[in-house]
Amino acid sequence: MFDIVYVSFNSKKWFEGLFSSWKNVDYDLKQVNIFVVDNNSNEETKSALQSVKEQYGPLFNNFEVLLQSENYGFGKANNIGFAKGTEDYVCFLNIDTEMFPDTLSKLEQEIKESDEKVGLWEFRQFPYEHPKFYDVLTGETSWSSGAAFAVRRELFGRLGGFDERIFMYAEDVDLSWRIKAEGYILKYCPKVRITHYSYESAGEIKPVQYVSSVINNLLLRYRFGGRKTILKGHALVWKVIKGPEAFEGSRKMLKKAYWGHFKQVSHFRKRGKKKIAYIQAANFAGFDYSPIRDGAFYVNEEPAEKPLVSIIVRTCGRPAVLRETLISLRKQTYENIEIVIVEDGEAKSEAMIKSEFSDLNILYHPTINKVGRSKAGNLAMELAHGKYLNFLDDDDLFYADHVEVLVSNLVKAKNGEKAAYSTAFETPIKIESKDPYVYEVMTYNGVHKQAFDPVMLCHHNYIPIQCIMFEKSLFEDYGGLDETTDALEDWDLWVRYSTHTDYIFVFKTTSIYRVPAEQVINKDRQKALDDALIVMREKHKGYRREVSVYDLAMMYQNRG
Repeated sequence: MFDIVYVSFNSKKWFEGLFSSWKNVDYDLKQVNIFVVDNNSNEETKSALQSVKEQYGPLFNNFEVLLQSENYGFGKANNIGFAKGTEDYVCFLNIDTEMFPDTLSKLEQEIKESDEKVGLWEFRQFPYEHPKFYDVLTGETSWSSGAAFAVRRELFGRLGGFDERIFMYAEDVDLSWRIKAEGYILKYCPKVRITHYSYESAGEIKPVQYVSSVINNLLLRYRFGGRKTILKGHALVWKVIKGPEAFEGSRKMLKKAYWGHFKQVSHFRKRGKKKIAYIQAANFAGFDYSPIRDGAFYVNEEPAEKPLVSIIVRTCGRPAVLRETLISLRKQTYENIEIVIVEDGEAKSEAMIKSEFSDLNILYHPTINKVGRSKAGNLAMELAHGKYLNFLDDDDLFYADHVEVLVSNLVKAKNGEKAAYSTAFETPIKIESKDPYVYEVMTYNGVHKQAFDPVMLCHHNYIPIQCIMFEKSLFEDYGGLDETTDALEDWDLWVRYSTHTDYIFVFKTTSIYRVPAEQVINKDRQKALDDALIVMREKHKGYRREVSVYDLAMMYQNRG
């Protein structure tokens, strides 16, 4: 069973959408307790809450409306709702959210599959997914949004819940880091979806959120940072104050909040024996709390159609490396996937695939004799049954929504585009062992963020191979990879296909590709690419594409 806590403050407009969405939830609602804590709203909202209880209350095991005499803020109100429940798992959901039919069933599955180290499970928000970083393989994240998550009751209670001295914003970061300081993991769960009407429009600035987020970031530095971290926080705040106003009056609001924050300092400096654990749990990245992925205001949606997608995986005798790639495919939110694995050489990965990934739709083919990367890729494309194809080499990874996002864009293509690509992280790694596969990620870089430009693409490749999804018809009509080379073969393919279709650019980070961190390896790698470039330049003299004067003018304008 689950306890569900909502906090209301003059929130009447959200009630119908929120509670009517529960009627479509494919979960036994008699296993659910609802607690709505109202922070002394206007009479219209209070009356609406009583009507909601009468209408929807019978659906649940328990439905309570807890009217407060004043506005206690987000944290304290949630703590009040928490105290009324008794179930082992508690969900804290914003009042401006709506359920998907499978939200609770997917959550229950995540909890069952998690070990005791996981203390909190965060939901994925639609239409705007929070762009913070999470580990593709484990789901571990550095902090979790308070808009939609589940937590162990015992853990939340032991920590004293939300810090009630934080009225709004960053109380979720504070809770997240206190949970981490206890030795628990925060898990992001992309398959557990919820609609959250967080912004009315992309890029919207909410004055209270803006100011509170800036000042509360500084307050958290007293609890979770050392002297340098705190001083840096002050510098950041004053940089914002002296900079351009985010909205009219923002500078005045920030100054008032800054001078007022000193009254709170003593509270946040009380760390006791947890000082070291707190500092280790924190991750200040300016005003953010983790690396940020592209796509903060990308509008997520379910694909209107769900055709079969074939993921082309080329591998070569390194099952320990391949394992991680397959884990990332298992975690895809889009389910109609076929994985075509061509192993260049002997069937060294076959046993691992059969024993560990029998739940996936995998077509495996070893070449036995070495044939090279390009021929292996062509063989995989020939074997593929999907309408769409997407390469994912055995040392690269997809974020959970990669296939979902690109399919969504292709099935609604307005101009008949047959390919779509998104952005990626480039991660230099130092490999310590190939079996077991042990490595150190040096950093996460967003390198290629170029909107589609067929002229620029002819000059250099800005589309990493795993970023792009394309119709199999392009392969059938215009051929595959050039089997005479195993370098720049993907660039050659994108250039050739671009003479027959435009590409959709999706500004969202949905994948990771790895590169060697060692300079010696990169030097040899670059030499191979330079040699291949000479060959490709000569080959591309034979490619032709008709471009109108208007299109050329627009390309020029966009570059400006």
